[in-house]
Amino acid sequence: MVRRRRHPLTGAIYELRDDGLLQVTTPSGERGVFTADGTWVEGELTHADPHMCLWLAGPQLPSRHRAALEIVRD
Repeated sequence: MVRRRRHPLTGAIYELRDDGLLQVTTPSGERGVFTADGTWVEGELTHADPHMCLWLAGPQLPSRHRAALEIVRD
């Protein structure tokens, strides 16, 4: 499942890659690769929203539905 979101203010696309890094593409076509904390790795785009990066590539909490099922099973 590909995780990707459009930034609500800049319009940039944040897409989680298979290696756990994020590729960010601006509406003008600039691209950059970043870690989950927003640290630049490569590409012409050298800045990204660290909150968007963490939201997509950081630790993922279980859904409320899945957590409720686990409680019922115990």
